[in-house]
Parts: sequence; C-alpha cells; structure tokens
Amino acid sequence: MQDFGAAFGQAFALIAGFDPALMEIISLSMRVTFTAVVIACVIGLPLGAVLAVGKFPGRATLVVLISALMGLPPVVVGLAVYMMLSAAGPWACCSCSTPQPP
Repeated sequence: MQDFGAAFGQAFALIAGFDPALMEIISLSMRVTFTAVVIACVIGLPLGAVLAVGKFPGRATLVVLISALMGLPPVVVGLAVYMMLSAAGPWACCSCSTPQPP
C-alpha cells in the first residue's frame, strides 16, 4: 500500500510542479486529440448531413453500415488500422513509420 501512496504522491508532485516532460506529453496528447476531432468533423458532419436529408438508392444500407461501425470498440478499430498499416499489411506503403526504397 505504501508503493501506491508514493506513486500518487510523485504523480501529484509532477502535476503541481508543472514538470516540463509531463507538460510536453500532455501537449502532444492534446494536439493529437484536437487533430483527430477536426478530421472526424470534416468527414462526419457532411456525411451525416447527406444521410439525414438526402434521398438516394442504398441510403438505408449505408445508414445501417455506419451505425454498425459506430458500435465497434475503438480498440478493435485501432487494431484493424494498425494491421492494415503494418509492414505485412496491404497498406504498408502508406505507413509513415516504414522507410520506402528509392
């Protein structure tokens, strides 16, 4: 139990002291989150508007598909994206982490 107390004490000290490394981590996390929200809004809001007011063939199927995809846990989607972008995946050429030969 003393280990938990010491860990929480150290964590609070880092937060209260505005530790530069911690602030850098928080800043990066906030930038990634903000970027993801902007991208999701740019894609999702127009798509939602089209689905809400548009009448076109296959609309009901598309609504069902999008509703089903929204029910997936984020971990499953993240794992699928990781597998697609990994070196052995079909989208390996799009990955920023693997150098491409000239």
